[in-house]
Amino acid sequence: MHMPPLGLGAPEAAWEAHAQPPGALSQSQSQGHDTTFLGWIIGAGADDVAMPLPGVMDDQSLLHDLDHIPSSSSSPFQPHAAFPPFVTPPNKLPLVPASPPKQTPPAGLLKPKPEAQGTDDAATAVDQLAEAARLAEAGDVLGAREILARLNYLLPPAGATATPLLRSAFYFKEALRAALSTTTTAAAADASSSPVDVLLKLGAYKAFSEVCPVLQFAHFTCVQAVLDELGGAACIHVLDFDIGVGEQWASLMQELARRRPGPGPTLKVTALVSTASQSHHHHPLELQLVHENLSNFAAETRVPFQLAFFNLDAMDPAELVSIAAGDAVAVHLPAGSVHTPAVPSVLHLVRRLGAKLVVSVDYRSCDRGELPFAAHLFQAFQSCVFLLESLDAVGTAADVAAKIERFLIQPRIERCVVERYRAAAAGDKTPPWRAMLASAGFVPVQASSFAEAQAESLLKKVPVRGFRVEKRAGSLVLHWQRGELVSVSAWRC
Repeated sequence: MHMPPLGLGAPEAAWEAHAQPPGALSQSQSQGHDTTFLGWIIGAGADDVAMPLPGVMDDQSLLHDLDHIPSSSSSPFQPHAAFPPFVTPPNKLPLVPASPPKQTPPAGLLKPKPEAQGTDDAATAVDQLAEAARLAEAGDVLGAREILARLNYLLPPAGATATPLLRSAFYFKEALRAALSTTTTAAAADASSSPVDVLLKLGAYKAFSEVCPVLQFAHFTCVQAVLDELGGAACIHVLDFDIGVGEQWASLMQELARRRPGPGPTLKVTALVSTASQSHHHHPLELQLVHENLSNFAAETRVPFQLAFFNLDAMDPAELVSIAAGDAVAVHLPAGSVHTPAVPSVLHLVRRLGAKLVVSVDYRSCDRGELPFAAHLFQAFQSCVFLLESLDAVGTAADVAAKIERFLIQPRIERCVVERYRAAAAGDKTPPWRAMLASAGFVPVQASSFAEAQAESLLKKVPVRGFRVEKRAGSLVLHWQRGELVSVSAWRC
């Protein structure tokens, strides 16, 4: 398959190559063919209804609309919808009452319930994993490896029938093994090493969007923060350190189109990607599909849109400063998207750009950076158990859950563990994420009451109860029962 060049690293060529004028449909689209990458990967069913989800308008009618969205609609990747719907399983699960929040020690271990496990293998596996992490932290790599070798018998490859705790333990065992390896480069962390892997990863992303509210919550809240701060600007320029599939910016386009009839504000997105780093690698096909999807969406919404990809490994900050001049700049900087030693220079760049807002999403409990390596590992381990519990609770089919875990969750775990271990081994200090932003002079922005109400309305679409939203220190946090899944914070520069 021939792919046009992406123009990494050259700003003028990148804008010219990736900007598509509003309303300019491709020849295949004008002939009625679906050129979006979801149609290519999966194909839309004949019964799919193309219904755009309401966005984040500053009108209370949205809350009513969110509560009356049909449970089936078009795919999140098609230009008809910015966010995926919740898909209710054919046989609805009984509602599960939400448990009151419980305080969990940051470094405590999750012990399996005897009735859920049936044997002591799970408890033994968790204890041995904890010991291996402590030995790794103390520098006893050989001792840690010996324990991990024994764990191969207690924790075989996570099967569909394994409990969330056992699946999580397997993933963290594999991640710690990769961190201690001197010959591998965390191959599993780069699940998009081939075109086939890219398609499987995007299919897993779609499935995750449909069964779990984590991504929708993060996207809605990010977009609302940008609109609250920059909604009236003539040109919004987003500098994105982790574009993912770009779904959140399709939602932002939709809202810009809804807010202003006729020619509206311009949206620019500059995505900083890596072609060398294993932990932040993007396959060219993945970038091409992201570009295609967003361009098609811009054509349908008629929002003037420009997209450029910059190579993070060879970036000239002066180029970014020049192309952002005169724009209202917002920065999407998820926790963990930049290696800790580079965070101060990135925040300095954000100030040079004259950015008005930084939006940060934390999927990995990165704000507990003050914890030692072993304690931090089990903080992330607990978060993973809660996430897998929520996937099981909403009735996710075993094969779908396996796909989500293989291509999304396990690579994220491995990146987290490998990067944190290497930082600890090098003696690099890892301050809490919020502390780094605050020390650089950024001021937290309180999440609006509308964003909170919107998130609550979103959770009403979930077929089970147990998810809840909490406002904490100005951030919005999504929980599954007593465990934190993801938090979104905004910072004024």
